[in-house]
Amino acid sequence: MKTLKKLLFFIAGICLLIACSKSDGYWGNDSFGNKSKNDQNGSVKNFKYESGTSYVLTGLALYKTWTVKEGTVIQDSKWACTGTLEFLEGRNFRFTFAEIREGGNSMVYYGKISSSGVLTFQVPAPLIPGSEFYITDVIKSHGCVIKIWGPGINQGTLFFNGKFDGNRFTAEAKFMALVDESCPDLFNPTYNGQVHWIFGYDLNVVKN
Repeated sequence: MKTLKKLLFFIAGICLLIACSKSDGYWGNDSFGNKSKNDQNGSVKNFKYESGTSYVLTGLALYKTWTVKEGTVIQDSKWACTGTLEFLEGRNFRFTFAEIREGGNSMVYYGKISSSGVLTFQVPAPLIPGSEFYITDVIKSHGCVIKIWGPGINQGTLFFNGKFDGNRFTAEAKFMALVDESCPDLFNPTYNGQVHWIFGYDLNVVKN
C-alpha cells in the first residue's frame, strides 16, 4: 500500500512537469541562444567543482511545443522555480528544483559537468527503482502521444544538455512526438500530428 501511494504521488508530480498554461511567450526564436537580462557574465574560472560546493538557484522551468508542419506554437509555458546545484565527487552533481506554485512539480536529477561548464543529466529511469515506469510513459499518457523520439529521448527517459558558468544554469531536453488530437486537456487548441517539444531550465545563482 505504501508503495502504491508513493507511485501515485510521484505520477501526479510528473504530470505537473508536463502541464501547460497559456502564459506569455518567453522563448523567442530560440531557446537559450541569447543571454538573459540577468546574465552576470560569469566564467568557469570563477567557481569551484569541489565536492560539497553548492549554489542556490532561482529562475524558470520552461516547456514549449510547436507543430512540425506549420511551426505553430501550441504550448509555451514558464513556471517560476527555485533550485540547488550541488557538486559531488568526480565532477558529478545533484540538481534539485521545485516550482513555486501550489501543487508545483519538484524533481532531483544527477548528472556530470565538464571542465568547460557543459553539463548533462537525465530524468531517473525508471522513475521508481524496480518498476517498469518511465517518464516517456507519463508523456505518452498525459500528452496523448502515440509515438515519441528524438535527441533527448533514450532508454525511456529524457536527457538534458546545458551549461553552468558560475552564475547561470541552463539546460534543455529536445524531442519530437506524434500527438493525438483527442487531447484537449494539454493543448489548446487541440492538435493532431507531429510536434517539436522542449523541456528546459533557465536559472541564476542567488547572490549572498
